Amino acid sequence: MAVSEVAKVAQTAVTTEELLSADNNILDELLLMFEKGLNQPVVYWQIACLATSLILGWLLSRYLYKRAVSLFAEEEQTQAEEEKNPKQREQAFWSLVRRRIQTLLLRLSFPLISMVFIAVTTFTIRLFNVLPKHALPLESIIWLILGAYVVIRTVIFIIHQTVSRGKLSNSLDNFLTWAIWGGVALQVVGVLPKAVSFMQSTKIPLGKDNFTLWSLLLAIFSIALALIVAKWVGQFIERWLNSIPTMQSSLRVVLIRVVKVLLTFIAILVGLSSVGIDITVLGVFGGAVGVGLGFGLQKITSNYVSGFIILLDRSIKIGDLVSVAGVEGIVNDIKTRYTVIRAFDGSVTIIPNEAFVTGNVKNTSYLQGPGRTTVTMSVDYSTDVEEVIELMTDIVRRQPRVLISPPPYTILSNFGADGIDLTSYFWISDPEKGTTVLRSNISREMLREFNERKINIPFPQRDLHLIGTPEIICRVESDPAPKAADAAQGPAPLDTSAERV
Repeated sequence: MAVSEVAKVAQTAVTTEELLSADNNILDELLLMFEKGLNQPVVYWQIACLATSLILGWLLSRYLYKRAVSLFAEEEQTQAEEEKNPKQREQAFWSLVRRRIQTLLLRLSFPLISMVFIAVTTFTIRLFNVLPKHALPLESIIWLILGAYVVIRTVIFIIHQTVSRGKLSNSLDNFLTWAIWGGVALQVVGVLPKAVSFMQSTKIPLGKDNFTLWSLLLAIFSIALALIVAKWVGQFIERWLNSIPTMQSSLRVVLIRVVKVLLTFIAILVGLSSVGIDITVLGVFGGAVGVGLGFGLQKITSNYVSGFIILLDRSIKIGDLVSVAGVEGIVNDIKTRYTVIRAFDGSVTIIPNEAFVTGNVKNTSYLQGPGRTTVTMSVDYSTDVEEVIELMTDIVRRQPRVLISPPPYTILSNFGADGIDLTSYFWISDPEKGTTVLRSNISREMLREFNERKINIPFPQRDLHLIGTPEIICRVESDPAPKAADAAQGPAPLDTSAERV
């Protein structure tokens, strides 16, 4: 390459300090470089070096990410086992520190690897005087953008791990990183001032007022940031409330719901007011929403109100054994609109909260203390009832869950159509655990004892009496002819010696 070509393009090469000064603009310097060296190979050499370095950095970072995912999964299992052992907690702590450093390096792998490739390729090419001594504007742009990302990502990650102890939402982490880095990148290349000026001059009519595109963008950014901060604060308050062992679960849930709703509402108001939007204009919107709630959203509103009623009066709590709307199971979660019930077979049913307020609900866990249940058996009328009553009471008494006081007893409850019905009454101390298995065990034991003692369990038997039946004529054939002969002779004549019954 001719030295004059490099010298011509080198006139646009400036240091990074000069590019960041107030007298220079990287975008203008970049346009000047392409204007002076558009037809010079030195420009394309630089573009090829930068593009190759970025592609190689991206490919290598993706390869490292895939390898790290499997490695981190194995380390998490080992770390969980170490945390359970008190003697290895210090080792688990340093493993956690090493894991955090590895996570940071993994997130910075693309810019760091790309910067290494850029440094190696540009240094090698400069040894052959293909590129000027100082970095050209395009190279300076890449260096500044990648360096800014590394610095911003590192600072956000440190805040993430120290201030919030690793509990900060990843959405807030990514939002802050990309928002700050995007603003810095646009400011570095000189696009941000021009873009802001353009958006400030572009007005959008909205009713009687005019809003600029810049104010609308600020409003979206402010609301998004306020919502993310509100979400993080809500998660912090939720963890704090969950750490209070003396608080009722239903009260904890309602406080968490109310706090999250209030924080979301406050975040929207703060985001709108921060960009100068008069929030009083939302009164018309609020009135429209109220009309919609009054007419079209009655059921939904009723479910939300019922949810708060359930949480406040504590009639239904998480973990209760309930039966409502034909569904029986354990309350797994209570939302503001619906309640999740998990049945004993593992299935989950979502029931609107209105059913708990307006309908009949059987809550086995509502009152503390023993609960009573029954088992009914039937015996034959010829059975010694007193013997069976003693036998059934003894079988019930032998069950571990059955209380001795009050004692179980058995009574003759009904004279049935097929046998005598005997019912055993007994109490258990933990009815919230269910009685299906217990009643099944008692019934099986009774059936086994009845079979050994030859005690009959009746089943429906009916005697059929026919009254007023018509006369029936029967014809008996002693030697029926073959079918072929019958077919040849035609229909056989009636036997006149038929017997009347």
